Amino acid sequence: MKRLLIVQNVPTQFDVPLYNSLARHANFALTVVYTQTADSAGPRYDAEIGRAPQWDHITSESYERIDLSAQQARRPSAVVAMIADKRPDLVLISGYYPPLHRKLVMPLKRLQFRVGLRSDNTLAHSNFSGIKGLAKKLVLPFWLRRYDCWHPVGSLAQEYLEVVSRTQRPTYLFPYNVDNSWCLQRSDAFREQRDELLSSMGFSPQDFIVLGIMKWHAREDPLLLIRAFRTLLGDIPTARLILVGDGPLRPAVETEIGDIGDRVCLPGYAPYSELPKYYALADVFVHPAPGEPWGVSVNEAMACGVPVAVSSGVGSATDLVVEGETGVVFPAHDSAALAHTLGACMRWKGSVSTRNACLRKMANWSYEQSQASLERAVSGD
Repeated sequence: MKRLLIVQNVPTQFDVPLYNSLARHANFALTVVYTQTADSAGPRYDAEIGRAPQWDHITSESYERIDLSAQQARRPSAVVAMIADKRPDLVLISGYYPPLHRKLVMPLKRLQFRVGLRSDNTLAHSNFSGIKGLAKKLVLPFWLRRYDCWHPVGSLAQEYLEVVSRTQRPTYLFPYNVDNSWCLQRSDAFREQRDELLSSMGFSPQDFIVLGIMKWHAREDPLLLIRAFRTLLGDIPTARLILVGDGPLRPAVETEIGDIGDRVCLPGYAPYSELPKYYALADVFVHPAPGEPWGVSVNEAMACGVPVAVSSGVGSATDLVVEGETGVVFPAHDSAALAHTLGACMRWKGSVSTRNACLRKMANWSYEQSQASLERAVSGD
C-alpha cells in the first residue's frame, strides 16, 4: 500500500477528524508528524481566547501519529531519517514555517522522495513591501519551485503559489474542510429544540438571529459586528445577536454592547461539540475578520445549512460564497456596509432553498473531496 506522510506543526480541530477518516477509508496508509507539540498531545494554550481550546469532538485518533519532542525538532537530519524509514510515496509539508519544515525539503528530495507543500498564503494577506518584502520576492520563487507538487487550501492560495513562483506545479487541493456530516447531524438535532433554546436566552423564534463565533481579538474584530448590529436594530428591532467566544477584547466587547444587552446573548467560550447548537439557532452567520487567509467557521456554518455574511478579508469567501445564494460579502472594516448587508439577509430567514444551496456547495468542500485529491497526489496522477 502506498503511504502519505504529512508534516504539520500542531493538530487542528478540523484536520484530526479528517485524518481519522483517511485512516479508515483512503487507499493509502497515513502517518502524521507533528513538529511543535512539545511533548504534549493536547491542544496548546491559545492567547487569543485565553485558554486551551476544548476539542471535545475528538475522542480518539486512529491514524499513525508521531509527536516530535523539542529535542527531536532541533535535529532535522534525525527527522529526515525517521521520515525516510517510513518509505512514503509523498511527503506533504504543511507550510514553510517553522524553520524545521524548510530544512526537511532538500534532504528528502536528495533521497528521491516526492515533497509537496500545503499552503494557505494569499497575495492579499502577504506583505511584499520594504526590504523584507523585496527579499521575499527574490527568495520565494526559488523556494516554491523546490516542491514537486502544491496543495493549496483554496483558489486564492493557488493563485499565490503560481504568481509568486512564476511557474506551475501539479496541484492538488487540500482545503481546511470540516466534517460536514457531523456538523449537519448535530445542528439538526439542536434545531429541533430551537424554540426552547431561544426562549432560554430571552429571544423569540420570530426574532432575526445574527450569529458570530470568533476569538474576541482584534484579528477577528468582534467590535465591528457589534457596531453593525447596533445600526441594524434601528431598522429591524426584532434582530438579536448571539456572540460566542472570549478573549482579550472582553471588556471592550461588553462596553460596546452597553445599553443593547437585552438583545445580545454572550454564551462565552463554547467547546467544539456545542458549536452546532448555535449554528442551529442562526438565521445568518457573520465572519467579520479583516484579514483571515481562510476562515473555517464559514465552512461550519454552511455545513449546518446557514447562509453567511463574510468580510472581503476572509479568504474562504472566494470559494464558498455564491453571492445572494449561500451568502454575501461585505467590505472589510465597514460596519455600515455590514449593517446594510444584514438587513438584506432577512429574506433568508426560514428559507429552505438557501439552506439547500449551502449544503450543495459544501458537498464539494468535504472530507470525501479531500480524500480523492490526496489519493491522486499520492499516486502522482
